[in-house]
Amino acid sequence: MENKVVMGLVLIAGFIMVVSAASVYIQSEIYSGAVCGCAFPIELLVPMMASGGFILGSLVYYFISGHEKKDLSPILGLLDYDQRVVIEKLAKSGGSMKQARLVSAIGLNKVKVSRVISSLEAKDVIEKRRSGVTNIIELKPALKKVLC
Repeated sequence: MENKVVMGLVLIAGFIMVVSAASVYIQSEIYSGAVCGCAFPIELLVPMMASGGFILGSLVYYFISGHEKKDLSPILGLLDYDQRVVIEKLAKSGGSMKQARLVSAIGLNKVKVSRVISSLEAKDVIEKRRSGVTNIIELKPALKKVLC
């Protein structure tokens, strides 16, 4: 998070330097009386710099605050311990795992994991798809978007 803030501040400082240099250039052109002699229309420079500042500010805001993971511990606290462990394992693996791999990752027996999966499926938190001799357990898309 700190690296993103520092990078955002560097981008904003660089933009301010460019705007300052452009302002000095515009001022020197105005004082010399050669305002209409340049290839780029000076009257368009200020709106373009303002637009660039808006775009840069929007990008900095997007990258700094848009991709942070939310603290879901109050929501996950509503689940029992085993359900929480399953959800956390699924989230760490990108949102889906084979059931057999989930059983070995959690360390509970197959029956217990199957019951936990069934209870989470009943709560509409996960989906279970058949894949050969095993199942693929996947977080629901809305929850996957938030956790992964």
